[in-house]
Amino acid sequence: MNIVQIQYALTVARYKNFSKAAESLFLSQPALSLQIRKLEQELGFSLFLRKAQGVSITPEGEAFLRDALDVEDAWNKLLKNAALCRNKTRGHLRIAVSTRIYSNRLFDDIVAFFDGHPEIEATFLTEAGADFLTALQNGALDIALDRLPPDPLLPDLRKFFSCELISEEQCVLVSPDSRYASCHTLSYSDLQGSTFITGLENSMEDRSLRQICREYGISLGKLYRSDGINTVMDLVRSGKGITVGPRSFASYFGVCAIPLEPSTCMSLNFICLRDRAASPEIVLFKNHLIKACSRLL
Repeated sequence: MNIVQIQYALTVARYKNFSKAAESLFLSQPALSLQIRKLEQELGFSLFLRKAQGVSITPEGEAFLRDALDVEDAWNKLLKNAALCRNKTRGHLRIAVSTRIYSNRLFDDIVAFFDGHPEIEATFLTEAGADFLTALQNGALDIALDRLPPDPLLPDLRKFFSCELISEEQCVLVSPDSRYASCHTLSYSDLQGSTFITGLENSMEDRSLRQICREYGISLGKLYRSDGINTVMDLVRSGKGITVGPRSFASYFGVCAIPLEPSTCMSLNFICLRDRAASPEIVLFKNHLIKACSRLL
């Protein structure tokens, strides 16, 4: 048994899904499954029951994983203290933070990480519609906490490491006074001719909206554009138009969220360059966020 196997088991327990756990650990699923089987063989009992829809934790696994959490905390403390001794100069992470971080009440968890790691400084960038993938490639960013663009707009992702933090249902966001507010669900075809609120021309939000229109054959009515999410949501709240976003935006911005039909989910992801994914400060920060987000799974 080793600390890596313990961390693998805790990650599977947090996601209750081998595929998602493997993705967050930048491993293949067979490699992760092999390490868990080796650990279970050494322990002499099963930690997880494999099911078609995921995994559940056995009673013996529950007891083991409670103790494993203490081991993980001690290991992270050891890494932190080693980093303090090793780094004569302060580390620095430049992080793009999307609005989903705030709407899911995760920013305090992020600040708590840097409070606990005084050896690492942080710069937060919150520009709406910024091309964070290009910024990661050219070195202007170290980490992006955001959704990935729709598949047709994705670049070659082999340069990037990405793991899911939170998956959210996508909704049509409307004013509480909107004619749509009482609907249980809405399809894209229901939005034909509607006024939409989106990002600046050729921003990721704008390109994503145009991709949706092409895919579903929608013709828009009027368009309002803004580079600020607060302005976008002010326009939605005042009934000037609608937009598409995660359910968590509803309570955060005081609007109504109508689920899309068919159901569509969008993930908040931890994204960095693949060749930096194993650097100690990025691993520590990623593990901290995965643990913080596990309470929302």
